[in-house]
This record gives sequence, C-alpha cells and structure tokens, in this order.
Amino acid sequence: MIQRVGLIVHTDKPDALRFTREAVGWLQGHGLQVQLEPEIARALGMPDCQGDDEALCQSDLLLAVGGDGTILRASHLAAPRGIPILGVHLGRFGFIAQIKPQELHTAIARVQAGDYAIEKRLMVRAVAYRQGAPICEALALNDVVVTKGAVARMITLQTFVNDTFLATYSADGVVVATPTGSTAYSLSAGGAIVDPACEVLLLTPICAHTLSARPLVLPADKQVKVVVTADDGDFHLQADGGETVRLRSGDEVRVFRAEERTHLVVFDPDEFYTKLRDRLLWGERVNV
Repeated sequence: MIQRVGLIVHTDKPDALRFTREAVGWLQGHGLQVQLEPEIARALGMPDCQGDDEALCQSDLLLAVGGDGTILRASHLAAPRGIPILGVHLGRFGFIAQIKPQELHTAIARVQAGDYAIEKRLMVRAVAYRQGAPICEALALNDVVVTKGAVARMITLQTFVNDTFLATYSADGVVVATPTGSTAYSLSAGGAIVDPACEVLLLTPICAHTLSARPLVLPADKQVKVVVTADDGDFHLQADGGETVRLRSGDEVRVFRAEERTHLVVFDPDEFYTKLRDRLLWGERVNV
C-alpha cells in the first residue's frame, strides 16, 4: 500500500503543470502524501508539497510526468533506493512510460490493490579514466555515448570486451546501450531492438567509416572499454543524454552492468510489442 507519492515533472511538456495540479489534488483527496520538486511546487503555489531530493527519496512511488527523458531523470534518483516509477506519457514517441494522463486514477487504484507488476530494468555504469585514475562516473538506464564534438572530425575508437581487443572504428562515436535504450540513440545508429527483459548490452558504432563495422549484442556480464583518440581532442561522454563530460585523447571509458536496477510499474508485461507497432508504424499501409 503506497502512502507517499513523489512527482518528477517535465515542465516544457504542454499541459504538464495543469496535469500535475490536478494530479496532486486527486492524490491528496485520496489520503496520499505528495512531494514535488521545489521549482514545481513554487510554480504551482504549493509550498506544503515542496521537497528536495532526499524528501522525494522517501516516496513509496515516483510519478514521472513527461516523456522517456523524465523517466530517465527519475531513474537516477529512484534506482539506488529501489523506488518504483510509474511513467505518465505526455510526449509523442516514448517507449518507457506506461500510462496516459487520463489513466492516472485507474492506475493508482490498481497499484493500491496490488494489481501490477514490477519490471527491474538493467542499468549500466560508466567510469572514465585518465592516465589510470578515474575522472568521472555515471549511471544510465538507456545508454552511454562517447562521441565527437559538433564540428570535430571523425574520431578513432578502440573497443575492448573484458580487456580483449575487439575492433578499431573510425566513426562519429559509439553507443553502449541497455535493452531499454535499444529504442533510443542506438536504434537511430542502426542498432537492434531488444526486449527490455533481455540481459544484454548493445555496442553500436555511430556513422562508422566502413560497412564492416556492425552493431554487436553482448552478454550483460561483459565489460566494454572504449579508448578514443582525436587530433583536436573535441569529444565527450554522456550518460542518458545528461551532462556532457569533456574527454582527452587517450582517456578510456569502461561500461558495465550496474548493481542498481530501475523498478518500473507495469500493467501489461507484453505492452512493449504494442508500443513497437504503434510508435514505428509497423503494419501501416504506405501511401506512394
């Protein structure tokens, strides 16, 4: 039985604040305590609901209101503590969010009744090293990307699996994705679509300068190492599209399965396939 609900909200989404105001009123009307991020609480004039990250981490359930990016942000907060996330989809192309805004009341009632399941999604951790010393670390639900800068030339990437040399790519970068992230950047770079229940990692080159550089699917217990060189040194690391970390030539990035898992509330374990069909328009008639 949930008692405390935290909301992570993407305010740039149309109607996000209106929906949040209505959701808070409904949740409180049903006896639930609500915590909002400070900027959301101020925007809605709800100081009694304002809470910092620590307060949000005391929630029994996090509502991620927005799109997949909002769920990624919520996952970084919730995963280390095992807090379940229910995604409310306000976007157009999301694969992770479970419900539409008009389904919130029914969804909360099902959660309260125990009529739901938890998917424990694989996450990865990335550690960047410079001359053998760690310089940054990041957790990701979707992917870790090592890529060139906006105006840089193609870069050279040496890739290793468990310290065994795999290949050298001349490319714009490389994506190391989870199954959840297989429908994100990795897909646009030509990677495979993978059921989120699979325990694998995806290694996908970005715009490689040879047709023989193909995406690779690896067991999740493997570690991927990427060493990048570039004459102008303009390349960087990103986890889940978040903060960019500038790298230098010779730095290495190690990506491996994280101990943390993102706990997603789901009502239909096979809905992933429905989303694939709907989002990618599979089976639709093509008019020419």
